[in-house]
Amino acid sequence: MDKSTSPLPRLTPAFWGWAAVDMIGVFILALGAAYLMEDRASILAGFPADRMQAWICLGAGIATVFVSAIKMLVEVLHSASAGNKAANDSKFS
Repeated sequence: MDKSTSPLPRLTPAFWGWAAVDMIGVFILALGAAYLMEDRASILAGFPADRMQAWICLGAGIATVFVSAIKMLVEVLHSASAGNKAANDSKFS
């Protein structure tokens, strides 16, 4: 192994962007879950206004967290393989 390169993957701006989307998804998930647990809007006043909005927030939050986690994993794996000159490197750039 070359001493000038780090064995750790470089975290790209795209990774940090997906991490921010992940945090937004967790917040949306928490909005819906808090309403369903307490039967009232406890984090943001007036939102969600009813159980349907709370279930939509819960589903959207879970989906957002799932997609952003997959995208962050892809970014890390791509960054780790960039030093090895992977065969499909041009598809991710």
